Amino acid sequence: MLRDDLKQLCKELEIESVPQLNDQKYYPFRVGEELIAIRDLDPGIALQAQICLCPTKKREDLFIYLMRANLLGQGAGGARIGLDPDEKFLTLSLGLPYEMNYQKFKETVEDFVNYLIYWRDEVKKFENAESVY
Repeated sequence: MLRDDLKQLCKELEIESVPQLNDQKYYPFRVGEELIAIRDLDPGIALQAQICLCPTKKREDLFIYLMRANLLGQGAGGARIGLDPDEKFLTLSLGLPYEMNYQKFKETVEDFVNYLIYWRDEVKKFENAESVY
């Protein structure tokens, strides 16, 4: 199911090579500059991507700001902002453990990419801001 949805999405977006399942059991899907790891949950999917390197400036204030965004999934469309295991990168993760049709899959990937871009820009703004948000 996921493989078929990926093929159709690649066709619509005019992406020549359809992602292949890798050794870590996910499909590395590139949309423009963004790289998303898509995992088949059978049923459902999980999406994950790196937002950016975890800033060192105002780190505690940034984490408080991001926790507010995570509250009830409000700031990231149901996705969660977190850290990778090495605490080097901020990540965006979304798990949807249920069957979905192609249209829902497409909208989910689109929304996920939009939130990824938004939070990348937002973290840069936060780092460069003089005062705390």
